[in-house]
Amino acid sequence: MQTVVLKIPAKINLSLDITGKREDGYHTIRSVFQTVGIYDRLTLTRTCDDTPLTLTCPAPEIPADRRNLVWRAAEALLGEAPRGLSMHLEKGIPSQAGMGGGSADCAAALLGIRRLFLPELSDGELHEKAAALGADVPFFLKGGTVLCEGIGEMLTPLSPMPVRHIVIAKGNEGVSTPAAYRALDELGACPPMTTRAVLSRLYVSDAERLFSVCGNYFDAVTKLPEVETIRRVMRSFHVNPVLSGSGAAVFGGCRSAAQAEELAAAIRLAGIPFVQVCRSTGGIRFEAPENGEADA
Repeated sequence: MQTVVLKIPAKINLSLDITGKREDGYHTIRSVFQTVGIYDRLTLTRTCDDTPLTLTCPAPEIPADRRNLVWRAAEALLGEAPRGLSMHLEKGIPSQAGMGGGSADCAAALLGIRRLFLPELSDGELHEKAAALGADVPFFLKGGTVLCEGIGEMLTPLSPMPVRHIVIAKGNEGVSTPAAYRALDELGACPPMTTRAVLSRLYVSDAERLFSVCGNYFDAVTKLPEVETIRRVMRSFHVNPVLSGSGAAVFGGCRSAAQAEELAAAIRLAGIPFVQVCRSTGGIRFEAPENGEADA
């Protein structure tokens, strides 16, 4: 058997501007995506050719069937009744957080299945498969620092921004993305756009100059009590709180690792269940399987 293991980073939106709404109902965006060091891990093992696909995940809230984008990635590459593959997903990225966990896992499955079964599949063909599975999936095929436009399918890779120290926090409540978009449609006034300012400061040496201009349209319509608690604590440290995606995770960029650790401790004391200090990072990586099998 052949096994591959993929380490899968989450993402945050350093900016997220809504630029319009298409006739089909999809909103267009302009956003700077950045992968960060909070990880899922996906293990793919090539099994006997006549063995049906299996997916396991120890997190009880995560479906281990066709509802999971990892399963649908296997169908996209191997057909409607995939065989010869077992998949095991370990979650570290919180759900309903706006951090792209499902899309990231889907992209990892596409990359891993290509390595095991379809090494001749081009990057362009894989991108097409990814775009059909979800708007954010193509981004995770590359990761890093990327300007995303359209509905998320128009990607402009940027030079990696300097390593930054980031605190990410999420309460128990999640946010429905369709409901968040409906709230924006009903808002009337447009929040200020931030992408241009973020692009102008991505590479400054002073982290505070960058993070002070980060912003997200959804900040204007997301008022969950736990989100407000996170915002209050971050502001008390003079850190700008910003939603990621449609929420409900909130991130704050810090000037140093020490400030980030102090801020994270304060948010935990406020009763927020998920709080992590991380750094900006690159994209999905293949790792050596723990059992020592070749990774194809």
